[in-house]
Amino acid sequence: MILFSALRIPDEAADVAEALAEALKKRSSGSYPPRENYHVTVHYFGEQNSRNQRRIQTIMKKHPLPELTLCFDHLVRFPGSRGDQVVYAANDCPSLQEWRTSLSDALRSEHIPFDEKEFRPHITLVRGKQGHIAFEDMEVPPVTFSPAQPVLLESIQRNGRRIYRPVNPEEEE
Repeated sequence: MILFSALRIPDEAADVAEALAEALKKRSSGSYPPRENYHVTVHYFGEQNSRNQRRIQTIMKKHPLPELTLCFDHLVRFPGSRGDQVVYAANDCPSLQEWRTSLSDALRSEHIPFDEKEFRPHITLVRGKQGHIAFEDMEVPPVTFSPAQPVLLESIQRNGRRIYRPVNPEEEE
Protein backbone atom coordinates (compact mmCIF):
# COMPACT_ATOMS: atom_id res chain seq x y z
CA MET A 1 0.00 0.00 0.00
CA ILE A 2 1.22 3.54 -0.82
CA LEU A 3 1.11 5.63 2.36
CA PHE A 4 1.66 9.23 3.37
CA SER A 5 0.86 11.32 6.42
CA ALA A 6 -1.09 14.49 5.82
CA LEU A 7 -2.95 17.43 7.26
CA ARG A 8 -6.53 17.50 6.02
CA ILE A 9 -7.88 20.77 4.66
CA PRO A 10 -10.99 22.15 6.41
CA ASP A 11 -14.05 22.78 4.23
CA GLU A 12 -13.70 26.57 4.24
CA ALA A 13 -10.09 26.36 3.05
CA ALA A 14 -11.02 23.71 0.48
CA ASP A 15 -13.70 26.07 -0.87
CA VAL A 16 -11.07 28.76 -1.50
CA ALA A 17 -8.57 26.28 -2.99
CA GLU A 18 -11.26 24.84 -5.27
CA ALA A 19 -12.25 28.32 -6.52
CA LEU A 20 -8.59 29.05 -7.22
CA ALA A 21 -8.25 25.75 -9.12
CA GLU A 22 -11.35 26.66 -11.18
CA ALA A 23 -9.74 29.99 -12.08
CA LEU A 24 -6.58 28.13 -13.14
CA LYS A 25 -8.65 25.81 -15.37
CA LYS A 26 -9.61 28.84 -17.46
CA ARG A 27 -5.91 29.54 -18.10
CA SER A 28 -4.44 26.12 -18.73
CA SER A 29 -5.06 22.46 -19.22
CA GLY A 30 -3.73 19.94 -16.80
CA SER A 31 -4.67 17.44 -14.16
CA TYR A 32 -6.75 18.88 -11.34
CA PRO A 33 -7.02 16.85 -8.14
CA PRO A 34 -10.56 16.37 -6.85
CA ARG A 35 -11.46 18.54 -3.86
CA GLU A 36 -11.60 15.52 -1.54
CA ASN A 37 -7.89 14.92 -2.24
CA TYR A 38 -6.78 18.36 -0.99
CA HIS A 39 -4.25 17.94 1.80
CA VAL A 40 -0.80 19.01 3.00
CA THR A 41 1.63 16.10 2.81
CA VAL A 42 3.76 15.77 5.94
CA HIS A 43 5.70 12.60 5.01
CA TYR A 44 5.51 10.46 1.89
CA PHE A 45 6.29 6.83 2.73
CA GLY A 46 5.61 5.16 -0.60
CA GLU A 47 4.92 1.44 -0.69
CA GLN A 48 4.71 0.03 2.86
CA ASN A 49 3.50 -3.18 4.47
CA SER A 50 0.86 -3.33 7.21
CA ARG A 51 3.50 -3.77 9.94
CA ASN A 52 5.15 -0.48 8.99
CA GLN A 53 1.71 1.11 8.70
CA ARG A 54 1.03 0.33 12.37
CA ARG A 55 4.52 1.49 13.38
CA ILE A 56 3.99 4.81 11.56
CA GLN A 57 0.63 5.30 13.27
CA THR A 58 2.17 4.60 16.68
CA ILE A 59 4.92 7.16 16.07
CA MET A 60 2.37 9.73 14.85
CA LYS A 61 0.29 9.26 18.04
CA LYS A 62 3.39 9.92 20.15
CA HIS A 63 4.01 13.23 18.32
CA PRO A 64 0.78 15.22 18.37
CA LEU A 65 0.62 18.33 16.24
CA PRO A 66 0.86 21.50 18.35
CA GLU A 67 -1.80 24.16 18.00
CA LEU A 68 -0.77 26.32 15.08
CA THR A 69 -2.15 28.43 12.28
CA LEU A 70 -1.27 28.03 8.62
CA CYS A 71 -1.73 30.76 6.04
CA PHE A 72 -1.85 29.81 2.37
CA ASP A 73 -1.51 33.03 0.42
CA HIS A 74 0.50 32.58 -2.78
CA LEU A 75 0.94 30.30 -5.76
CA VAL A 76 4.23 28.58 -6.52
CA ARG A 77 5.41 26.49 -9.45
CA PHE A 78 7.10 23.22 -8.50
CA PRO A 79 8.91 21.92 -11.60
CA GLY A 80 9.10 18.18 -11.78
CA SER A 81 9.92 15.30 -14.06
CA ARG A 82 6.33 15.12 -15.32
CA GLY A 83 5.86 18.86 -15.82
CA ASP A 84 4.79 21.65 -13.52
CA GLN A 85 2.74 21.53 -10.39
CA VAL A 86 1.06 24.73 -9.32
CA VAL A 87 0.46 24.74 -5.63
CA TYR A 88 -1.24 26.94 -3.09
CA ALA A 89 1.69 27.62 -0.79
CA ALA A 90 1.85 28.51 2.88
CA ASN A 91 3.94 31.12 4.58
CA ASP A 92 6.74 29.85 6.78
CA CYS A 93 5.42 28.37 10.00
CA PRO A 94 8.34 27.63 12.37
CA SER A 95 6.25 25.57 14.81
CA LEU A 96 5.06 23.31 11.96
CA GLN A 97 8.64 22.90 10.73
CA GLU A 98 9.88 22.07 14.25
CA TRP A 99 7.11 19.50 14.79
CA ARG A 100 7.78 17.88 11.41
CA THR A 101 11.53 17.70 12.17
CA SER A 102 10.80 15.99 15.49
CA LEU A 103 8.46 13.51 13.78
CA SER A 104 11.06 12.88 11.05
CA ASP A 105 13.70 12.15 13.69
CA ALA A 106 11.37 9.65 15.39
CA LEU A 107 10.64 7.92 12.07
CA ARG A 108 14.35 7.68 11.26
CA SER A 109 15.13 6.25 14.69
CA GLU A 110 12.60 3.48 13.99
CA HIS A 111 14.06 2.91 10.50
CA ILE A 112 10.86 3.95 8.73
CA PRO A 113 11.84 5.14 5.23
CA PHE A 114 10.27 8.32 3.86
CA ASP A 115 10.94 10.87 1.14
CA GLU A 116 13.61 13.23 2.48
CA LYS A 117 12.80 16.16 0.15
CA GLU A 118 12.58 19.59 1.70
CA PHE A 119 9.25 20.08 3.47
CA ARG A 120 7.29 22.90 1.82
CA PRO A 121 3.68 22.99 3.05
CA HIS A 122 1.36 23.29 0.07
CA ILE A 123 -1.92 22.19 -1.51
CA THR A 124 -1.55 20.89 -5.08
CA LEU A 125 -4.06 22.61 -7.38
CA VAL A 126 -2.93 21.48 -10.85
CA ARG A 127 -0.32 19.41 -12.65
CA GLY A 128 0.44 20.38 -16.22
CA LYS A 129 3.06 20.64 -18.93
CA GLN A 130 6.24 22.44 -17.96
CA GLY A 131 5.80 26.21 -18.28
CA HIS A 132 2.22 25.95 -19.58
CA ILE A 133 0.42 27.08 -16.45
CA ALA A 134 0.05 30.86 -16.29
CA PHE A 135 -0.77 32.29 -12.88
CA GLU A 136 1.66 35.12 -12.24
CA ASP A 137 -0.97 37.86 -12.59
CA MET A 138 -3.72 36.09 -10.63
CA GLU A 139 -5.21 37.42 -7.45
CA VAL A 140 -4.71 34.86 -4.73
CA PRO A 141 -7.09 34.98 -1.77
CA PRO A 142 -5.37 34.06 1.48
CA VAL A 143 -6.80 31.23 3.53
CA THR A 144 -5.88 30.73 7.16
CA PHE A 145 -6.75 27.76 9.34
CA SER A 146 -5.61 25.64 12.25
CA PRO A 147 -5.14 22.06 11.07
CA ALA A 148 -6.42 19.04 12.97
CA GLN A 149 -4.12 16.17 13.88
CA PRO A 150 -2.43 14.52 10.88
CA VAL A 151 -3.84 11.35 9.38
CA LEU A 152 -2.23 8.43 7.61
CA LEU A 153 -3.62 8.19 4.09
CA GLU A 154 -3.46 5.45 1.51
CA SER A 155 -3.25 6.31 -2.18
CA ILE A 156 -5.40 4.01 -4.31
CA GLN A 157 -6.81 3.89 -7.84
CA ARG A 158 -10.60 3.80 -8.09
CA ASN A 159 -12.48 4.07 -11.38
CA GLY A 160 -9.36 5.36 -13.10
CA ARG A 161 -8.80 8.15 -10.55
CA ARG A 162 -6.34 8.43 -7.71
CA ILE A 163 -8.03 8.87 -4.34
CA TYR A 164 -6.66 9.22 -0.85
CA ARG A 165 -8.43 7.49 1.99
CA PRO A 166 -7.62 7.32 5.70
CA VAL A 167 -6.01 4.09 6.82
CA ASN A 168 -7.97 2.24 9.46
CA PRO A 169 -5.71 1.90 12.51
CA GLU A 170 -7.45 -1.34 13.51
CA GLU A 171 -6.71 -3.02 10.16
CA GLU A 172 -5.14 -6.43 10.50
CA GLU A 173 -2.55 -7.96 8.19
